[in-house]
Amino acid sequence: MSIRTIMSGRTSDSQHREARLDASTHALETIEYEHHEVHAGSAFTCHYNNDVTNIGEMTAIAFNTPDTTKWVHLTFFASSSGGATVALYENPSIDDDEGTQLAIYNRNRNSTTTSTVTSIEDPAVVNKATSYNETQAASANITTTTALLVRTIGTGGNQPVGNETRGQTEFVLEQGQQYIVVMATLTNDDATHHLTLNWYEHTDRGE
Repeated sequence: MSIRTIMSGRTSDSQHREARLDASTHALETIEYEHHEVHAGSAFTCHYNNDVTNIGEMTAIAFNTPDTTKWVHLTFFASSSGGATVALYENPSIDDDEGTQLAIYNRNRNSTTTSTVTSIEDPAVVNKATSYNETQAASANITTTTALLVRTIGTGGNQPVGNETRGQTEFVLEQGQQYIVVMATLTNDDATHHLTLNWYEHTDRGE
């Protein structure tokens, strides 16, 4: 006598489907959860490129997380054609209305869902972040406090931030908080900074 076990999952309130196996190996077909969030229309991205010329010049992206249980699960990619430091800061001090509104894109281009993060403006704008070049950063009087990640990139063989596995770089951000990713050049050479933020928004299920 043989015993057949069928795995199934719910795809809606009224529908269940059997799990599918790979035809060649009979391995269970799955995708990573963050990949699922892209398909579900809950994953977002924004990016900013900026040219710098002098030591200490800054490139930055800042935003506010919503004060809800829909938490932001963030990773980011940062690279530079010259030496730079890059850091993610929590709870900075930033003057409003000094940067530029930055477009946020849903990574599922068929989805109409928008991000719940907001720009550093008064009033803050939903589904926007804020970018800063050196002049704007100086006007915004940016003061940083809690550094969640600090790296040196683009010099001495240091690799861009974002090449690690997601588990090494993902942060579940605090709700109702402000964050900023800052790059600062380490030389007086011309260079280009590249910042890309990727995140999905998920309501925590608790224990």
